[in-house]
Amino acid sequence: MEQILVLGSGGHAASLIDILERENKYKIAGYIVNDIGEEYNSEYPVIGSDENLSSLYKSGIRNAVIGIGYLGNSVLREKLYNRLKKIGFYLPVACDPSAIVSRRADIGEGTFIGKGAIVNAGVTIGRMCIINTGAIVEHDCQIEDFSHISVGTVLCGGVHIGKASFVGANATVIQMRTVGQRCIIGAGTVIRNNVEDDSMIHYSKQNATWGGV
Repeated sequence: MEQILVLGSGGHAASLIDILERENKYKIAGYIVNDIGEEYNSEYPVIGSDENLSSLYKSGIRNAVIGIGYLGNSVLREKLYNRLKKIGFYLPVACDPSAIVSRRADIGEGTFIGKGAIVNAGVTIGRMCIINTGAIVEHDCQIEDFSHISVGTVLCGGVHIGKASFVGANATVIQMRTVGQRCIIGAGTVIRNNVEDDSMIHYSKQNATWGGV
């Protein structure tokens, strides 16, 4: 069984480890952690920092997953992905066995699909996306690289999510709508219109509609 590195050691890393254990396709070599004070699951060792990635690759470890979440933007995830690819690492799709993913969906390298998520036919998901617990991605949706679809979010049919965008927990995007690049959609928001690049949208309790921040 091939070995795999886990970059980061927080909650997202723990979710990834759970998936890796359940899939049983890789042997977890250990964590890559830059802050030695960072908490981690002691079941697996810290075996280095980002500075050790090249030497670990040369030692024969060829696979890695990025256990760092969105953190307000996807800049760090994209930076780490590019660094790993430059060294030569392969980043597998991590899909929890409880998720339902159509064989007619196209899932990009390094994407995370959490527990109970549904990804329907004709969906295209780019590299290094997060499709979190219980999210529903309906038929013919497109999600571009490095985007995060949060817990319980619903993307109705034919939705397009631009690169590096974040859709918050329990948000809904109505069918055939487009959310641009680098957008942040607040939790519980219902998107009924297209959203331009670099927009921040929040749910307004006062008028039960959506508005820009």
